[in-house]
Amino acid sequence: MGLFDKKYCDICGDKIGLLGNRKLEDGNMCKDCAKKLSPFFSDRRSSTVEEIKQQLAYREQNKQLLSGFSPMFTFGEDDKIYIDPMKQSFVVSRRNPGSWSDENPDVIPLSSVTGCNLRVDEDREELYTQGKDGEEVSYNPPRYKFTYDFYIDIKVNNPYFDEITVRLNDRDVEGMGTMEYNRYQQTAQQVINNLTQNGNAGMAMNNGYNQPMNNGMPMNQGYAPAGAYGQPNPYAQAQPNQYAQQNPYAQPQGNPYAQQNAYAQQQPNPYAQQNQYNQPMNNGYNQPMNQGYNQQPAYGQQPVSQAWVCPACNATNESGAFCACCGTPRQR
Repeated sequence: MGLFDKKYCDICGDKIGLLGNRKLEDGNMCKDCAKKLSPFFSDRRSSTVEEIKQQLAYREQNKQLLSGFSPMFTFGEDDKIYIDPMKQSFVVSRRNPGSWSDENPDVIPLSSVTGCNLRVDEDREELYTQGKDGEEVSYNPPRYKFTYDFYIDIKVNNPYFDEITVRLNDRDVEGMGTMEYNRYQQTAQQVINNLTQNGNAGMAMNNGYNQPMNNGMPMNQGYAPAGAYGQPNPYAQAQPNQYAQQNPYAQPQGNPYAQQNAYAQQQPNPYAQQNQYNQPMNNGYNQPMNQGYNQQPAYGQQPVSQAWVCPACNATNESGAFCACCGTPRQR
């Protein structure tokens, strides 16, 4: 068979035009069939005719899934990540939802995400000044202009591709630590939280409108393992980020005996509450102590009060060497 002999597509059977052949491992494919493959697929040359036919069947099923896909959250300005928390799936596309028919982007379940990583690429350009003769000369020491691109590498478990790379910014970001730089860092963390087990879809965002999070956490530079996903309530109001919330069980540092009990909250000791008999309560059950025996001190002796106030939590203790509320030793 000569170089310029007519070829036919082994997928659809149509004649392949000049420069329209797409070689497969054991056959040929026309450019029209090649356009139907997943945009994330890159192993065409090593794929067989049968494998291509199987993928095209998968792509037809994807059209049906895409028709029921309703994104609630969107991330990115160049490539965009659309998330549907009700379907627990996401789509990556440069197009808007109304123009997906030709591209047919893959609908990917969140459960198939095996990792998500932020990658920041830095570009350095040297700045010059004008010399005595008008020529460009380097500063001493040299000065540079730094710009950055933010990429999210999403690893997925899919039979036709295993990684998707999304560029979040649509123009170069200047200056590390600037408001714009920090905004993209926070956006990347939101994406990671929503695509991995760090947060269910939409729950780690401020109303889902790509606003900066108030967590102050460093970026996750490693691959985050994927896990189970709960079904978020799409009507629920956005809550503060979980990393920004104070742990109610956190205790102050210092002497372990002087730590505050989270339940104390600087309130009077419940053991010191008075009941209707005007006697201290016994273990909070509103029963008078001594059950009415009202023992008296020995003849001629004055009663000695054993009550003391804890210096750490201000709780009143009837007796004992340690505070019943926070465990602080009694000071003698």
